[in-house]
Amino acid sequence: MRDQRRRIERWQSSVVFIVCVLVACGLSLGAPSMISAAELKIGYVNLPKVFDSYERTKTSDAELEKKGSQKEAELQSRLNELKKMREGLELLNDKAKDARTREIEQKADELQRFRTNTARDLRRERDQVAGEILQDIQQVVETYAKANGYTLVLNEKALLYSQSTFDVTDEILKGLNSRKTAAKPAQ
Repeated sequence: MRDQRRRIERWQSSVVFIVCVLVACGLSLGAPSMISAAELKIGYVNLPKVFDSYERTKTSDAELEKKGSQKEAELQSRLNELKKMREGLELLNDKAKDARTREIEQKADELQRFRTNTARDLRRERDQVAGEILQDIQQVVETYAKANGYTLVLNEKALLYSQSTFDVTDEILKGLNSRKTAAKPAQ
């Protein structure tokens, strides 16, 4: 989930920077606009903090960790089975040894496929859940901004300087964690 978050944060930072430059240029050039500088209300959110502190993120991480542990235990069981098959190989005659060797190779291939498929499936699930969580955050930020008259709500990562009075992170977290979707288990 952290890689996904980093990519999203970089993208958001770029978009926020462009929006800020456009807004600043529009205001500083005296261009006619619907919003005057006095009406401009800006807030910012510490997105990584919101993401990590969101109860749904914590629940999803715990569920993925549990699934990963179960798959790791299954993988270890299969490895132990493969070791046992290899241990008795020397005691067999040539014909039985060849048959057992093919069986061991087949099990090793199955084990490798299991490992690859498990990693891919867990990664897909993690990315899907992260996307859903980011959508939740986006919805709450939009709702909060509209309800409180904000013109812009930025990601803190895009800011070079800001006063803490513009930080709405805690309000967004409260809104997220109070939603019924926070209790919804990840699938």
